[in-house]
Amino acid sequence: MVSYKKMTKRQREWYDYVKDASEVLSVGANQIGDAEAQAIAGALKVNTTLHKLFLRQNRIGNAGAKAIAEALKVNKTLTDLSLSGNQIGDAGAHTIAEALKVNTTLKEFYLYQNQIGDVGAQAIGEALKVNTTLAGLDLDWNQIGDAGAQAIAEALKENTTLDTLYLSANQIGDAGAKAIAEALKVNKTLTGLDLNRNFLTSTGINALRQTGSTICNSKDLDQQRVPSSVELAQIAARAAANVAEIQQLRAKLATKDQELQQLRSDLAAKDQQLTAKDQALAAKDQALAAKDQELAAQAHKLQSALDRIDVLEHNQAAIGSFSNFDGPVPQVPLATLVSATNNFATDSLLGEGAFGRVYGASLPGPRVAIKKLSAESKQGTVEFKSELDSLSKFRHANIIAILSYAEEGDERCLVYEFMPNGSVRDRLNRKNNTPSLTWAQRHRIAADVARGMHYVQTAFPDHALFHLDLKTDNVLLDAYFNAKVSDFGLVRAAQHLDDKSYLRTQTVQGTAAYMCPEFFDEGRMTIKTDVYAFGMILLELVTAAKPGNRLKEEMRKAVKNQAVLGMLDSALKLTEAERQRVGEFVTLAMECLEGFADDRPSFGQLIAHLDP
Repeated sequence: MVSYKKMTKRQREWYDYVKDASEVLSVGANQIGDAEAQAIAGALKVNTTLHKLFLRQNRIGNAGAKAIAEALKVNKTLTDLSLSGNQIGDAGAHTIAEALKVNTTLKEFYLYQNQIGDVGAQAIGEALKVNTTLAGLDLDWNQIGDAGAQAIAEALKENTTLDTLYLSANQIGDAGAKAIAEALKVNKTLTGLDLNRNFLTSTGINALRQTGSTICNSKDLDQQRVPSSVELAQIAARAAANVAEIQQLRAKLATKDQELQQLRSDLAAKDQQLTAKDQALAAKDQALAAKDQELAAQAHKLQSALDRIDVLEHNQAAIGSFSNFDGPVPQVPLATLVSATNNFATDSLLGEGAFGRVYGASLPGPRVAIKKLSAESKQGTVEFKSELDSLSKFRHANIIAILSYAEEGDERCLVYEFMPNGSVRDRLNRKNNTPSLTWAQRHRIAADVARGMHYVQTAFPDHALFHLDLKTDNVLLDAYFNAKVSDFGLVRAAQHLDDKSYLRTQTVQGTAAYMCPEFFDEGRMTIKTDVYAFGMILLELVTAAKPGNRLKEEMRKAVKNQAVLGMLDSALKLTEAERQRVGEFVTLAMECLEGFADDRPSFGQLIAHLDP
């Protein structure tokens, strides 16, 4: 089945419609083709309430029938199914027959007015030998002849559940009728049989009535028809085609046998050559594996150096020297920062957070941002040390770069690279009448944050890191709207953490709107904790709304009701292609916001979805 993300709009509509259906659903004469039938089949695999589904008079062919057949193998609730009046042929009937061998719930199946012939009927006959639940089967108005009827007759000798069988308006003759008559002498469960409007003569009719079965006393048996010239031509053509096909197959088999003999001889010689080559390649593989390990180690070191150099090139003239970027973050005199900010004057203030204020300053080289932590806050001291320790080790294009720090008495300051476009939250609020973010900018911001957080979680092989305060206020934008994650004051570390393990804390800190249930309620942190916060950021990017459970639940309802476009930021002007991308974006956000951590994607998986 095609994934939900790759479905067309019409396919998604049918998938959602059937997935949420309960009890009975009739969608006849809706021009449903194979593509829609495949989407419906996908919904049947997850629906647990639908009992009766009627798809009469549509345009479903073999491909659609195959998809529905696959769904019948796993569906546990459907009891009545109608595919009548469609375009299902022998290939579709064959896949349906395979499903009937394992399905344990279907009781009534309507396949009248399709294009099923002897081959399809023979497959259905084999299925009836093992099926133990089907009570009614309607094959009226198809192209079933004597061979198909004989196969069904053999099944009736073994089947003990079928009570109604409709075979009217097919091409069954006396040979098929005689076979069914023999089966009725054994079968004790069939109470309804319709064979009218076939090609039976008095010979076939008498054979049926002589069985003594009450279902063969109907006058409908006398309502037979003479094959039309068209039908006779079809039957003759099928017979000729079968003979020709058999002859062709025999010729092909003879040729294939000769080819196989030659292949066996060639393979024996090749096998000897390959054995020698395998031994040589095994030795080369060992050498290459050793070389790969060496190159991987070198590449890791090189990429780490390049990431750091990239940051340094943008900030080389800022306070402190980074000529040795493996060393500690340089400390500068507090007086230097006091002077640069005119004693932390109000006109230098850029913003204010929980643990202090941020000021802009002009120093030699590029402009910088200075966070001055509150002298009265004990938690500010913890945050200061945590952020200084974390950012001194990070060198990544999507992580804010720390340039230097000052600490004298109770006064503590951190100096960062300056981000002229402020926070993502400010830009979504259009603070200071700034232009709205374009869709391309929002998409790139999401990808940048995912890359930055993936780096945070994987930067150190012996432990994982939790940001714990990931939010749009802490995602900053440079002059080109590249996003960088900031504010690592609450970061926590855990040794050897995998997908199933967690770290527990008694002190839950952060922003409630971005906290996942297991962290908010129990203080449990996993590698998926920050993924939940990222999901909320994705919803903010498409709606510009305030974060929180209300936004999450409103979007969940909008997705269910196919009303996502109504929740989008009104400032977004989207092309048709971008609208489809937004839908995928929202789906990704809701996956990140799943209540159970195991159901959320990793940042590595998110990068794969978000990268252009």
